[in-house]
Amino acid sequence: MSSQEVLLPAVSSALEDLQLYPSPTLPSPPNVPKRASVALILRVQPNPAHLPTGNERRPSSIAEFFELPWVKEGEVEVLFIKRAARTGDRWTAHVAFPGGKRDKEDAGDIEAAVRETLEEVGLDLEKEEGFRCGHLPDRVITTSWGTFPLMVLCPFVFLLTSPKPPALHLQPTEVASAHWVPLRLLLIPEFRTVETCDVADRLAGRGSGVLGLLVRYVLRYSVGLMEFTAIRLWPSLSVFSTFGKDFLAPAEAGKFESSLVLWGLTLGIVEDFIDMLPPIGGALGLWNWPTFTAWDVRFVVKLMTRNLCRRNFEIAKKESVEAAMLKDELRGRNSMEESIVDIRNIHEDEGEDMGESAILVRSRAMSEPRRLEVKVRGERERISSFNTLIDGYYDIVRRAVWITMAGRAVVGTAVVGALIWRARK
Repeated sequence: MSSQEVLLPAVSSALEDLQLYPSPTLPSPPNVPKRASVALILRVQPNPAHLPTGNERRPSSIAEFFELPWVKEGEVEVLFIKRAARTGDRWTAHVAFPGGKRDKEDAGDIEAAVRETLEEVGLDLEKEEGFRCGHLPDRVITTSWGTFPLMVLCPFVFLLTSPKPPALHLQPTEVASAHWVPLRLLLIPEFRTVETCDVADRLAGRGSGVLGLLVRYVLRYSVGLMEFTAIRLWPSLSVFSTFGKDFLAPAEAGKFESSLVLWGLTLGIVEDFIDMLPPIGGALGLWNWPTFTAWDVRFVVKLMTRNLCRRNFEIAKKESVEAAMLKDELRGRNSMEESIVDIRNIHEDEGEDMGESAILVRSRAMSEPRRLEVKVRGERERISSFNTLIDGYYDIVRRAVWITMAGRAVVGTAVVGALIWRARK
């Protein structure tokens, strides 16, 4: 059995569950009225050896779509965009999903995602053949590592059912390029990497004036850069905005290899989605917590967060597995034996090492809240696995950085004192 033969039914089941059990809408926190929405858009690229005949009926459901012969042999892909480089933009040149801030004219969060997708890439989700698949967990976007809330981010999933890729017309001031990426690549460990960035501003908070600048300068050259887990993207189809100023910028700088790296907020949304796919909890094993390039800071962070990371990982994995089991019980299944297989058996011939997480649930899988509470009307709340993993992490990281800085100061003072004492002796 190939990985595609397992992935396609799993994607179908996950999307059906999203339709049946969408995540509840997260209200805006007090004094934080801003909301934004993004669209995670899926399609199936036909295999050239198994093209559609043209006589297929338009599917009336997600399950019916994934039963089409050409779909069973196809490749599930996800649409990503690379944002245009803009001065002052917090997410400049980042890989992301189409989307943006909700306007007053938008009837709701999903309408904001539909409108922004049309504006940014020219894709009208209202007119394209497909399905609104559901709502992934909302999250509060913060700055300064949870200190200051900025907005609520609402991710929605859409499935396009046409075998032909939709025509994309990119807004050059907002989008530099758009890319269809095979979903299975996001599950392969070899595509995992790290992204580094300067986080001195986050550590220093909102301090201003000379003191604020001094603190940022000291942090920038003492803790080094921060490393975040990331995924290298390998697109099957790309569209570039030739009218944007970013189009020839890499070549003019002497860089002729375009690199697409997915990390940050968008990776968090992706993690929540692929956590619904096999192996249940396996995607969590591909996650690495953020750290620093400075060796002593990295050591102290790892030492202080070790227990928290282990606890959060076990909670997130337990939620994923128990959610799948609970869901099967609610659907009247008598046993999980038919829906559990060993992921190592599937990837053994392909030379892929999936690590310790070896449980593959072929039935519909979804994340559950920590309480695994079943609502009276049959809906189940869903929480973000990504948020579970980093819950409380940055609070400890901030303390670890300042403890390391204090340790350096103590050691430095001791060394200088010893040298002065020796010189006077």
